[in-house]
Amino acid sequence: MRYFFFLLIFLLGCTFICTLAKEDLPGKNLFLTSKGKYGSCNFCHKNGGSAGRWDFEYEEISKDEGRIIPSLKGIGKKKSIEQIERSITYMKKMFGFKLTEEEITQIAEYVATL
Repeated sequence: MRYFFFLLIFLLGCTFICTLAKEDLPGKNLFLTSKGKYGSCNFCHKNGGSAGRWDFEYEEISKDEGRIIPSLKGIGKKKSIEQIERSITYMKKMFGFKLTEEEITQIAEYVATL
């Protein structure tokens, strides 16, 4: 019975911590849900990784043709938040995202944690 009680407390604590972590990163929700011409950021950068290549001729993701979609994993160690914001602003214009400056900053802060 005592082990059950400790297990229950542990699981509740983990759930509470996970809930707080999600609230700390509003950029994650924006990364997953903000829609541009072809979908969200997550459409091309699956879980921060890469979905393949972007074919500009057919305007779709391809496995063989087009420009490699870069992975965002570890980008926060290579680039500053300002550099990431500039990249997001470029993608905003290129793919028609409707984002405010504050939302761009939030996404950049999230991407820097990948």
